[in-house]
Amino acid sequence: MPRVLAVALPALILAGCAQTHLNASGTEYIEVPPILSIPGPTAADDPEAVVLFSLLAAEMAAQSGDYAQASRYYLEAARLSDDVKVAERATRLALFARNHPRALDAAERWLVLAPGSLEAMQLTAVLMVGEGRERDAAALLQRIVEQLGSEEGYGVVLSLLVQSEDRDAALRTLAMLVDADSDEPTAWQAHAELALRSDELHQARVVAQAGVDRFPEAVQLRMILARALTELEDPDAAIATLAAAIEAHPERRDLRLAYARALVDTEDFERVRPEFDRLLALAPDDADLLLTIALLSLEAGRFSLAEDYLERLLASGRRTHDANYYLGRLHEQAGDLEAARRFYRAVEEGQHADDADLRLARLAADLDGLEASRELFARLQDDPDGGIALRAYLGEASLLRERGELDAALERLARGLIQFPRSEQLLYLRGLVHERAGDIPAAEADFRAILEMDPENVSALNALGYTLADRTDRYEEAYDLILRAYEQRPDDAAIVDSYGWVLYRLGRLDEAVVQLERAYELMPDGEIASNLAVVLWELGRREESRAIIDEALQQDPDHDRLLRVKRELEH
Repeated sequence: MPRVLAVALPALILAGCAQTHLNASGTEYIEVPPILSIPGPTAADDPEAVVLFSLLAAEMAAQSGDYAQASRYYLEAARLSDDVKVAERATRLALFARNHPRALDAAERWLVLAPGSLEAMQLTAVLMVGEGRERDAAALLQRIVEQLGSEEGYGVVLSLLVQSEDRDAALRTLAMLVDADSDEPTAWQAHAELALRSDELHQARVVAQAGVDRFPEAVQLRMILARALTELEDPDAAIATLAAAIEAHPERRDLRLAYARALVDTEDFERVRPEFDRLLALAPDDADLLLTIALLSLEAGRFSLAEDYLERLLASGRRTHDANYYLGRLHEQAGDLEAARRFYRAVEEGQHADDADLRLARLAADLDGLEASRELFARLQDDPDGGIALRAYLGEASLLRERGELDAALERLARGLIQFPRSEQLLYLRGLVHERAGDIPAAEADFRAILEMDPENVSALNALGYTLADRTDRYEEAYDLILRAYEQRPDDAAIVDSYGWVLYRLGRLDEAVVQLERAYELMPDGEIASNLAVVLWELGRREESRAIIDEALQQDPDHDRLLRVKRELEH
């Protein structure tokens, strides 16, 4: 098709096919005739006319929002046209219409017209994987690798296959590619990485180990193998793998950092500090590395070590906003609120500036009173960045709920919902405040408003179910709601607790205690402890019940529900 046809198409739509009318106000508007119902020319009569008709029909269908019809007409045009742009547009429209077989037809035509197009190759390969044409996809991906070179090419291949909805097909495709290019270590690396990202941990370990055996010097393969071993809960083997790699490549910082992280994960703190020092000796001026080591120390719970590294980072004059933010977090956790405020105030820009402002507003409640906190939160709630404003409403209302200022919390949440009327977070928090205030119908209304927007919202299902189980006698209804949440997150401690509690309410005590013990093991929280104590008491296991309450009160001596349950059980 001559390029001029594509250029002339908009004019044909307006001039050749449309009629102009006046509406009631005298303004002109265009009425487009129903061309899709008009029989078009056939390819035998005039292929070029078919192309023009199909493009016209496709654009009109797209303008009316019928992308399925538009993609069909565009594919018909692409099959007869030699214009690459037509084939490309046909591919994108079919993708937008989520018609992947049609998109693949169009992409293959695009590839015929532009055999060297990297984008056409990438799209075609991904679509081939989705349509079960794994061998064809592997051959096409091999062309991408040859065009880009092994290192960049396999990086592209990995990024493409990670997007595939059929991870098994993606892994089989990459395995074919490795078979054809088995002397290239980056191919094995991509295969092992894809298996790891697909949660196929055993496959990741097998592929990475085979790659390491074949290419002993391939450091990245050793690091992937160590990650797979860590995920498979074999940390000693992971550490041994990394230690062997470090012995062969003592100058590699990425290896030493992975080794240090593995030591942190296993809480082998005796070896962590020397490894940090070796890392810094390799790069004494690397501020990013110093920050990473400080954060690893925080993760390990080595707070004095983390403070030392953060102070060194601050003294270096680099990444100072990050250093101040994490020093603020350290001092806040330690209870030194004035020091925390001083550091947060020094965070003037960067990715943590907003969180520092929110933390300052919260600290003000403890240091200067709720009114001072109110002024800071109000300023943030007027921020033009909606994300910051929303977090400010949530932060202030959460603070007020914790302080028992329930009316004030409801007032702030009502203001927030005027600004963000469909915020599930605000509705959820308001539901919790209503529940604590004893207004169960209002709490239920908020949780159900969330479920109207998102019927499978796990938090709302669990909150509504627990509220009905705990505060009403609608136990069967509560059970159905909690079960829907439990099926989505069977290892979430709060949901397991709710499940155990509703089983107790239904009189299924033996089942209830199993779930509540599991919830307490997942998260030894005061709320869960109180529920478990009640069920143990009902089962006659009273010494265990008392022990659970005493243990939980040692962690949280002022926990209202624990204290209330203790009083009720003892009387």
